[in-house]
Amino acid sequence: MPSRSRSTPAADDTRERVIDAAQAIFARDGFVGAKMQEIADRVGIQRPSLFYHFKNKEALFVAAHEQVFARIEPVFRESLAPNGDPFVQLDRVSRAVLAVMAEEPDFARMVARTSVDRHPAAVKIVRTYLQPLIDLSVAFVRDGQRRGVFADIDPFFFTLNSWGAALVYFVARDLLAPAAKPTDARDVARFTTTLLQMGNRALATSERRRTPARRAS
Repeated sequence: MPSRSRSTPAADDTRERVIDAAQAIFARDGFVGAKMQEIADRVGIQRPSLFYHFKNKEALFVAAHEQVFARIEPVFRESLAPNGDPFVQLDRVSRAVLAVMAEEPDFARMVARTSVDRHPAAVKIVRTYLQPLIDLSVAFVRDGQRRGVFADIDPFFFTLNSWGAALVYFVARDLLAPAAKPTDARDVARFTTTLLQMGNRALATSERRRTPARRAS
């Protein structure tokens, strides 16, 4: 039998299309409700072919999240490296992560659906990817506080509020007036600016508030 260790370009393309289809269906139906047959039908392949790429639905659920977090995690680690200007770093990481989320419109809905469904396997998978980023953000804020750059604010809840705002924006923005899709570039830019203004105000010490704000490069 031919080895599966080396994938062909066609196989790679099919795998990516499977992941894209799965993200949309997981976002709509959740981990339990998603049907492998429907995913195969969307891609235009037979159901057995789906299991050539992913051994089961859980493996596909992992891949659907990994594709997005593989883009977000390096941004976090590079942008929040020590010895930079914390406010510039916060600006950089926020803009980069929101840009990825705008390009991956099903990501926020997948996370939101898991938070509602609470399926143990799905929760564990999401937590595996999201928790390290939360921890990194909390450590970043605590370090800024130790250096006297950030105000005395709860690092965990500051981080939770930031992520929560982003998730709500991409899940529910199109339900609210003035109407706009959460992938609309101008709307994303306005949301990003507002979120950063709120974050900067919350983190700024009283001394920083008395000095003119610096623009991130």
